[in-house]
Amino acid sequence: MENVTMVTPLKQPIVFELEGFYVPPGYGAFLFVLALCNYMVMLFANGVVLCIIVIDKNLHRPMFVMVCNLVVCDLLGGTTVLPRFMVHFLTGQKKIAYISAIAQAFCVHTYGFAMQTILGVMAYDRYIAVCDPLRYHAIMTSARLHSCCALAWATAVLCIVVLFAFHVNAPLCGNTIKHVYCSNRAILNLACSPTPLNNIYGLSMTWFPSLSQNIKRFFSILFIVIPPVINPIIYGLPIVFELEGFYVPPGYGAFLFVLALCNYMVMLFANGVVLCIIGIDKNLHRPMFVMVCNLVVCDLLGGTTVLPRFMVHFLTGQKKIAYISAIAQAFCVHTYGFAMQTILGVMAYDRMMENFTSNSFMLQLEGLNVPDDSMHHVFVVIFLSYLFIMFANIGIAVLVCMDNNLHQPMYLLLCNLLFSDLLGNSILVPRLLIDMLRPPSERIISYYECVLQAFTSHMFGTTAHTVLMIMAFDRYVAICYPLRYHTIMTNKMVIKLTVSAWGVALVLVGILLGLTIRLNRCRTVIESHYCDNAGLFKLSCDNVFINNVYGLTFTVVLFTASIGTMVITYTKITVVCLTSKSKSLNSKALKTCSTHLVVYLVMIFSGMSIIALHRFPQYTYYRKMCTVFFHIVPGSLNPIVYGLQSKEIRMFSSNVFRSKKVFAK
Repeated sequence: MENVTMVTPLKQPIVFELEGFYVPPGYGAFLFVLALCNYMVMLFANGVVLCIIVIDKNLHRPMFVMVCNLVVCDLLGGTTVLPRFMVHFLTGQKKIAYISAIAQAFCVHTYGFAMQTILGVMAYDRYIAVCDPLRYHAIMTSARLHSCCALAWATAVLCIVVLFAFHVNAPLCGNTIKHVYCSNRAILNLACSPTPLNNIYGLSMTWFPSLSQNIKRFFSILFIVIPPVINPIIYGLPIVFELEGFYVPPGYGAFLFVLALCNYMVMLFANGVVLCIIGIDKNLHRPMFVMVCNLVVCDLLGGTTVLPRFMVHFLTGQKKIAYISAIAQAFCVHTYGFAMQTILGVMAYDRMMENFTSNSFMLQLEGLNVPDDSMHHVFVVIFLSYLFIMFANIGIAVLVCMDNNLHQPMYLLLCNLLFSDLLGNSILVPRLLIDMLRPPSERIISYYECVLQAFTSHMFGTTAHTVLMIMAFDRYVAICYPLRYHTIMTNKMVIKLTVSAWGVALVLVGILLGLTIRLNRCRTVIESHYCDNAGLFKLSCDNVFINNVYGLTFTVVLFTASIGTMVITYTKITVVCLTSKSKSLNSKALKTCSTHLVVYLVMIFSGMSIIALHRFPQYTYYRKMCTVFFHIVPGSLNPIVYGLQSKEIRMFSSNVFRSKKVFAK
C-alpha cells in the first residue's frame, strides 16, 4: 500500500509571503527611487488632469468625464501595487496578511477589468461623436453619460466579486505566492484541491498564454505601471491652455522681443563662458567651481524654459500652450527654483567646511559693563520691563483676536508691530539678563546663536520701520479717503501690506547677514553686549568694503523710505485736516494719528541715537544702553499708547474685567 501524504489546510488568518523580485545587494535603494519617481509622476500627472477637468467648465463634456473615470481607475491600480513595491525594495519585506492580499488582488483585478469597460464606454462615445455628430448631444445626455460610467464600474466590480466569491472559503495548503503581487490565480495556486469552476470562470474573463514565469511577471508589472503614466499624457494632449501673458501695447511687441532676445543671449553667453573657463582651466577643478557649474546649468534651465516663449509671445501675440508643454514648463520652472536653493545650500556647506579649521565657532560677548553697585538695580529694571513687554503686547494681541470689533485693518497691522516687539525683545533681553549675572570670561555664545541673534535683532529694527510705514498708509487712507477706506483696505490689501513689510525686511536683512557670514573670522570677541551685523563682520580680517557699502546703503534707504513715507502721508493728512471743516474728521485724525506719530518718533529717536553714538567710541557704554532702550522703550510704549488711545480696546478691556467681577460675585 502506497503512503499518502496528507496536506493540512492552513487556517485563517494566513500570512502570505510574496516571491517578489530578486533584488541584487545594494540595488534596493535605487529600485525604490525608481518606483517612487514612477508613483509620484503618476499621482502628479493624473492629479493635474483631474483638477483641470474639474475646474474648467468647458471640459465638463462626456469625453472628459470618462477620462476622469479612467484617471481614477489608473490611480486605483498604481496605488494598489507601487507602495508595496517600494516597501519591498527598501526593507526586503515580502510578507502580506490574508486580508491585505485579498484586497490587493481584488483591486488589481478591478483595475484591469474597469480599464476595459471604461475604454469600451469611451469607444461608444467616440462612435456617436464621429458617426452621428448631429445627434451626439441628444444621445449622450447627462443621464446616459452617468449610466454608462456607472455600468462600466458596476460590471467590473460585479464580475470580480463573483470571481472571488468562488474561492473565499477554499482551503489553502501553502503560503508562498509565486508572483510580485497578489492576484486571483496566484492565491488559487495555493488551494489544497482542484478548482475547476474557478478556472472555467477565470478563462471566460481572460486568457492564460504559455509564457515563462518571468515574462508573465514583467508584463504584469507593465500592465500596472505604464497605463497610469501614459493615459494622462495621451488624454491631456487635446487640452490647450491660454496664458494671460503681458499686456503688450500696440507697436511695442518687436521692441520687447529684442529686449528679451538680448537678455537671453547675454545669459547664454555669460553662463557659457563661465562653464567653458571652469571646464578648460584645471586649476578651477575644485569643489567650489564644480558647484558653480551646477548653478550655471540651473540658470540655463530656468532661462531657457521661460524666455523663448516670452519672445514668441512678444513677436506673434501667441498665448496658447499645449498641455504637455505647460506641464514641462511648470516642471522645469519649479525644478529650477528648488535646485537653485539646494545648490546654494550645498555651496554654503562647502564654504562652512573650508572655514571650519580656521574659524572659531565659540565667541565671547563683551557684555553690558554695569558698575557693581548698580548692577542689581539695572537688572531689576530690565527684567520688570521685559515682563511688562510680554504681558502688555500679548494682552493687546489677545484682545484684538477675541473682539470681532477690533478685526479692522488698523488693529491687524498693529498686531504686526506687537509681534515685532516680542520678537526683538525675546531674542535680546533674556540673554542680556543672564550675561549680567555672569563674569565677563563666561559670556560665551556660539557662532550660530550669534548669527541668529543678529538676524532677529536686525529684523526687529527693520520691521519697526516697515510696519509703521504701512500703518501710516492705513491712516492716510482713513483720513484722506474715508468713504473709500473699506474698499481700499480690504483683507487682501492688509495681507499684501503685511507680507510686503515682512518680506522687504527679510530680503534686506538676509542680504546683510549673507555678506557677513561669507567672511573668514580671525577674532572671537564681540565688542558689544549682543550680536549684530557690525559686531560680526568686525571679527573678520578680510576686506569688508562691500559690507560697509551695503550696510550704509541699507540704512540710508530704510531711513529715507521711512521718513519720506511719514512726511508725505502726514503732510497730506495735515492738508486735509486744515482744509476740512469737519470737527469729527479732525478729532479722528488727532486721536489715531497722534498715537502712530508718537510711536514712530520714539523709535526713530532711539535708532538715530545708536547710529550717532557709533561714531564716538568713548561713549560705548551709552551706546549699549541706547540699544537696550531701543528694544525696551518702544516695546513698552506701543501697547500703552495704542491701548490708552483706542476707544475700542478700552471698551473691550473694561467689558472683560467687568464680566470677570460679576462672575466672581
